[in-house]
Amino acid sequence: MLKLTHIHNLLSEAVRKEVFPGAVAGIVWRGHRYILSAGYSAITPFTEPMEEHLLFDLASLTKPLALGLVFMKLLEEKNLNLDSPIGRYIELPGEISKVPLFRFLNHTSGLRAWYPFYKIENLTLQTVVNTICSLPLEYPPGTKSLYSDLNFFLLTYFVESITCKPFEVLFEEVKSFQFSKREKLLFRPLEKGIDQEEIVPTSFDEVSGRILRGLVEDENTRALGGISGVAGLFGNIFGVLSILELLLKNYHGDSSIFSSTVVKVFFEFEDPVSEFTLAFMKRGRENSAFGQGFSEKAIGHLGFTGCSFLIDSKADLIVVLLTNRVHPQRDNYEIRKFRPLFHETVANLFRR
Repeated sequence: MLKLTHIHNLLSEAVRKEVFPGAVAGIVWRGHRYILSAGYSAITPFTEPMEEHLLFDLASLTKPLALGLVFMKLLEEKNLNLDSPIGRYIELPGEISKVPLFRFLNHTSGLRAWYPFYKIENLTLQTVVNTICSLPLEYPPGTKSLYSDLNFFLLTYFVESITCKPFEVLFEEVKSFQFSKREKLLFRPLEKGIDQEEIVPTSFDEVSGRILRGLVEDENTRALGGISGVAGLFGNIFGVLSILELLLKNYHGDSSIFSSTVVKVFFEFEDPVSEFTLAFMKRGRENSAFGQGFSEKAIGHLGFTGCSFLIDSKADLIVVLLTNRVHPQRDNYEIRKFRPLFHETVANLFRR
């Protein structure tokens, strides 16, 4: 198929130019799946070829694909009002308790972008939340959008508090539909018996003096034991595609897991000050990482490790790019140029 050859050549050229050591791309178009791989899963200490079944550290794809899914389910089960202040449901001190629930999901809460929680000894999620509540707001809530990990640490605490269940358990309950053996989407893969060789390595960790492989790249989540609504989810292309296909089917009315109404709320939520729906990034304006070839309904997310996905419900198109651009060092940012090129190429080829 000429379209796939063109995309494979694009991935191979990116490997040659050292945009990333390797990549696996997945496309679902009109119900048909296409999967391609290129390059290497590891380049140090040994060169290892990229294979389609390997797991990637999905980084911030955890936000929509884990916490977003958990929140969708709770919205149906707990009758939550997204316009209500978060303090209506859980006890929080100070101004943060007055912020509407939806503002944490679309990054308009007033919280700062990031904080080095991992420097706190014996870190717990409660300690993270106490620290968040002690920090002054960066801006008045609802006046602008600032992408913030703090929003999703707080939301992790929120879902655990109102259910009295660990976040990982909540995610596994939502992900109750049967995956095949080759479809993987989980936290803490090494503790689940998955060999390191089945996981794509990420960056060199100066503290341990070794390449991270099966341990989450995000320092804050790693300090929490590898689980949060911010990062920590590992998956292969089959697992990521399966969850996205499920969401798209539910959006169109197949309510096997989520009602169409709830999925549409998350996919289509509008706030004039934000380029996010609820947990998902909108396609964006000029210079978007998603390029300009998709419809106005397209949403997705990016991950620090070099992963991304996009769902265009209008075009019935799903695009996933999994790379290890942080291997072996984090300071390679060529992915910023490649992402829009890749997404636009796929859009132009599959929306004709």
